[in-house]
This record gives sequence, structure tokens and C-alpha cells, in this order.
Amino acid sequence: MKTTLVDEPVEQDIWKATDRFLSWLGRHGVESHDPYDLWGTRYGVFARRHYYAKSIWGLPLVAPLLAVDTFAPGIRGLFVKKERYATAEAQLVLAFLNLYACTEDEIYLKRAQTGAEGLLEISIPGYSGHCWGYPFDWQNNRGLWRRNTPFITCTPYCFEAFLELADATGVEERLHIAASIARFVAHDLQDSPVSIHASAGSYSPNDHTQVINASAYRAFVLFEAWARFGVDEYWDIAHRNLRFVLDSQRADGSWLYALESKNEGFIDHFHTCFVLKNLRKTNRILGSAEIARRIAIGWHFYRSALFHDDETPKSFAIEPRLQLARVELYNFAEAISLGTLLKDSEPKAFAFAHRLTVRVIRDYQLDDGHFVTRSYRGGLRHTTPFLRWPQAQMFLALTNMLRAIHAQRNGPEEGLEGFRNMQPPPRRLGSQRGMGAA
Repeated sequence: MKTTLVDEPVEQDIWKATDRFLSWLGRHGVESHDPYDLWGTRYGVFARRHYYAKSIWGLPLVAPLLAVDTFAPGIRGLFVKKERYATAEAQLVLAFLNLYACTEDEIYLKRAQTGAEGLLEISIPGYSGHCWGYPFDWQNNRGLWRRNTPFITCTPYCFEAFLELADATGVEERLHIAASIARFVAHDLQDSPVSIHASAGSYSPNDHTQVINASAYRAFVLFEAWARFGVDEYWDIAHRNLRFVLDSQRADGSWLYALESKNEGFIDHFHTCFVLKNLRKTNRILGSAEIARRIAIGWHFYRSALFHDDETPKSFAIEPRLQLARVELYNFAEAISLGTLLKDSEPKAFAFAHRLTVRVIRDYQLDDGHFVTRSYRGGLRHTTPFLRWPQAQMFLALTNMLRAIHAQRNGPEEGLEGFRNMQPPPRRLGSQRGMGAA
């Protein structure tokens, strides 16, 4: 079913919003503070470690950092320096490629190329291929993950950026980089078998976690790499990771964040988006009726359980603890991008994403062009800009909306999206349950 085109005045408002953001980005640059940077300091790691070990008895240690994050986030510059974040920079590249696809303006292509060169500068050496992580130490309830540990949640955005840049320019070297990234994803991440047919893909090379969205990211990258580069090994790994994601879906359509940790048995907004968007991207390649059905069930849960009555995104389906923030713009960004991605399979998703886009521009873009980070119960707003959370995501979301409008008006572009329409060799996603022909 074809959805109605966005009204031209609204489309122009989206273009104006992207122009305002680009003006801000020109002043701000790609180095940024981050919501996690204070927690990566020596004190932050110490406080979180004791909080995870002692729960309520660790609260006095984390309370000062929570207070800074809530009431004075801008003073973090006294304690930590700005860094570069691969996830954000890759999303900027993808956003510029969206604008280039809509306009054919070479300035956007040049900015995407410059951004891609910047990504290579911060690629982490020592693995089977290019990969990316965070520039801070990350203490979580599994332990300490050191800065510059590569993660499957960061690296796929770089993979997509180099593939789409290769399509836009025809430069073969961009394909070589994407192939290198796929080697890292296939060979350096761990598999944890959970059944005869399924394995969970790890978050990093150093763990054996069963995080659902991590396996969804890995499955997408390897199916994409299989379709592009013809490496059968990738299909086999991806199939087992995909089977894990599908088998982990609950009867109501939801996914827990992770399966093996009782502390991570929660359902939240943007991780649900990550699972759904990676399933959708995967199914562009596989064309599986079973995956389409799972996406539809997941979308129904997502839409009914992760939004308030006024269509404000909820951070959690069930709050695991008291949440001070009522509105998280990261959730808005992921919801908009997901809606544009599902526009052809879930007709109401695109109209919903359009309404969210209008609301963000109207209520949450500041005069200087950047977006509110979050707002708290009681009305307090956090406006300190973090490029990784959610400035780059919101810019990408707006350009995803513009590209979706452009595609509806003009049809799919050749080149930039052409490889997504290729028909891979016939193969079956064999399992006891079956998923139809791939």
C-alpha cells in the first residue's frame, strides 16, 4: 500500500531544520562530550563498579555524577575532554549521503567523503579488519570494557557508510574497506551456541554475551556482506545469529535486552528499534515471509507498549527503576528512522514517523540548530549537545525522512540503493521451524 506523500510545506520545514543543524555542526565540529564520558573517569568507573556490586549501598558514590548529569551537564568540560565518536561520525556520513541522494549536490558527497576519511583515522588496529568502539572505559554489570574495545553496535554504521559511499562514487577502495569490516564482524566476534540452530553473537571480541540487538546487528552485516561479496561463511554465521534473534522474540512481539543476565531482562525503546531495523534491513536481502511476520508482530508491540498516549516515546515498556527523564530525544530519533525504514511494509509507520518529525522540529530543536538531549519530569531540559546522543541520530533521522519522501516521489535511486534490490542466490534458512525461502 502506498502511503500519502508529506505535504510540501512540511517537507520544506524539514529542509530548514537540517540547514539549521548543519550551521550548528559547522560551529561545533565532530569532537564532542558524551553522556558516558564522566562515567569513564577513574572515579566514574570506581563508583559504577561499587554500585553494580552493592546496589543501594553504592548510591552515595554514583549520586554526585547523577547530579552533574541532571542539573549541570555542561560543567563536564572541567573534568573530561571532547572526543571523537565513530557511531556519530558514521551517521553523519550516512546523513550526507541521504542529502546527496535527494539533491545530487556535490557538496554533500564531499562532506560524506571527508567524514569517511575521518572514520579511518579512528579505526581500532589489531583485528581482522576495520572496527570501531568507544573512546572511554565502560564499567557495566559485566565488568570493565576498556576504551577502544571494538563493538558490534558501533561498527555496522561504519560498514553501511562505506558501502553506500562506494555506491555513490564507484570507488572500489570503499568496497575493500567494507569487506575488511565484514572480516572483523565474522572472525573477531564470538559465538555462543544456544541451540542446534542458533548462536548469540558477542558484543565485543572479549565476551560471550547474549545481547539481542548485538546479534541482530551482526546478522545484518554478514548477510549484507554475503550478498555483496559472496562469502558463504558469512551466510552460515549470520543465519545462526538471526535464528537466535527470532527465537528470542517473546509471544507479545517484544525482545528483552539480553537473555543470560537477570539484571538486563528489560525492554527498552531504542534497543527495540535496533532489533527491528536490523531485521528489516536483513529482510531486504532474504525476502522471508517469516521475518516479515516477526517484524509486524514486533512493530505492533513497539507501537503499543513503548509510547505514551500523546505519542511521546517511553524509554522502557516497564520501568526497571525510577526514571527521572520523561523525554529522551534519542528515542525520537530512532523512532523516526524506524518508521521511514518500515514505510513499505507497515503503512502506518511512515505517517507516524512524519508526526514525530514535525513534533521534534517544533518542540525540540533549539534556536542555534541543535536538539534538546532530554527533558526531565517537572520540565527541566538538558540542552548540552552530545554528538553521539542524540545529535547525529536526529540529523540522520531527518535526512532519512527526506530520502523517504524523495523515493516516494521519484522512485528508488539507481546506484546508491541499487545493490539492495539484487536477488541473492536461492538458499533456505533451514531450521525446525523454517523461515521460508531466502
